[in-house]
Amino acid sequence: MTSIVSKKYTKALIDSIGPRETKSALDVFKTLNDCFTDSKFNYIVNSPTIKKDEKESFILSIIDTKYKKIINFIKLLNQKNRLSEIPFIYDELKQSINFGNNEYELIIQSSFDVDSNDQERIKKELSKKLGVSLYVTKKHMDIEGIKLFIDGISVETSFLKTGFSSNLRKHILKAFWI
Repeated sequence: MTSIVSKKYTKALIDSIGPRETKSALDVFKTLNDCFTDSKFNYIVNSPTIKKDEKESFILSIIDTKYKKIINFIKLLNQKNRLSEIPFIYDELKQSINFGNNEYELIIQSSFDVDSNDQERIKKELSKKLGVSLYVTKKHMDIEGIKLFIDGISVETSFLKTGFSSNLRKHILKAFWI
């Protein structure tokens, strides 16, 4: 989930670098986003005891880019204590690029395994109905059922066992009492 702050920073980044450098920026932020899974990296980025210039040197040593604007943007994030926004900026940047390409993420959440043939069929049908290109991300859900969500255009549908059972009970009770 992105924040208002990350949306503003992402918009500023896109406005400053232009479409040519957007792919490079995405690669840089993907590298940094992947680093946030490491607890040691998180400690360094979020530690108030580590100096800002040390954090900056550390972050810049990880990335590989020739674009000065991207480097300056990361320096700005460091100066404003916004390094923790990097994963959200990455998500926003990816979503913005995909939106420009008319491509959206289809998130399939389910409590059971959805095989690749079913995923492809769902993707194909939804792409055809909505007139967009989709790529699939599969996530596990603890509640029994399946939920489909297309990020960016706010399309959501779900079939949950608890909801189905509840609606079935209501329908049967309504039939007997009317």
